[in-house]
Amino acid sequence: MDDKDLKRYRNKALDRLEQLLIQLPEEVNDADLFVDTYLRKLSQLPDRPEGAPPYKGLYGEKGSWDEYRDLATDRLLELVNGLSKLEEIDEEIDKQIRLLSNLPEKPADREPYTGLFVLRQNDVDEMDLKGDQVAVGKEYVSAEQLISIAGSGQLSDRIKALTPGVNATFEKYQINTKLRMAHFLAQVMHESGGFQWLREIWGPTATQKGYEGRRDLGNTQAGDGKRFMGRGLIQLTGRANYQQFSKDLGVDFIATPELVEKPPYAVLVAGWFWNTRSLNQYADQDDLRSVTRRINGGYNGIADREKYLKRAKVVLK
Repeated sequence: MDDKDLKRYRNKALDRLEQLLIQLPEEVNDADLFVDTYLRKLSQLPDRPEGAPPYKGLYGEKGSWDEYRDLATDRLLELVNGLSKLEEIDEEIDKQIRLLSNLPEKPADREPYTGLFVLRQNDVDEMDLKGDQVAVGKEYVSAEQLISIAGSGQLSDRIKALTPGVNATFEKYQINTKLRMAHFLAQVMHESGGFQWLREIWGPTATQKGYEGRRDLGNTQAGDGKRFMGRGLIQLTGRANYQQFSKDLGVDFIATPELVEKPPYAVLVAGWFWNTRSLNQYADQDDLRSVTRRINGGYNGIADREKYLKRAKVVLK
């Protein structure tokens, strides 16, 4: 693995680890202990005091779990990228991602990260760039603004490909004020890792195996579990939801479910989800918690969503 690929793997891995961490309950997890331990080790800081919770003494006393996890994984990425070759910590990061994702252990003969992420030219999957054309009336947001809100140009080609779909979504579902747009973008940026994940990472995990035969998801035919995996910026899951999205949009996603992970549908499905839950009204009230609860079912990742919301408000002025 050359230095360039190693850095790209590490960027993907630490971003994924952050996303997994901020979805956890606000209580100590082994992954928090791992991050804290290696932060101190690589920074040549004293060990965590015995009995102290992770992150204590690193970032003050009044932060939330999400804030600590966000800051800590960002700092860990900086430290890991300072290492010139594969180290023990790369093995550990790979292990933690697999544990949190309920994925099988890494085969002993495989280098870390290589079974978790696929590196492509410009880090953009070819399929992401070959979506259907969509007519857009008004440009509510530019690709450059979306890249600024994402906070990285790493996926600029993908974001450019998705931009027409974002504008079509804003128009179709009346996400047409700056406050509504900011709240929508904050949520989809968090849910997709800044437009990184347009479909569910398939293990299959025990949870994913459980999709098969789930009548509440409408998965009544053999193979429906994987066929109708989560896709889109806010992941659409299950035959019944694909069927309803097909009916509302007039496109047959049952015959070709892969369309949901391509532009413009990867964005439109998030707008459809947003609209079916009447989230514009909470965005109008600038109520991040209410929007988050109706998308997440709780408040997991609230600090990350707030980070994107603040950034979107600045970029959209």
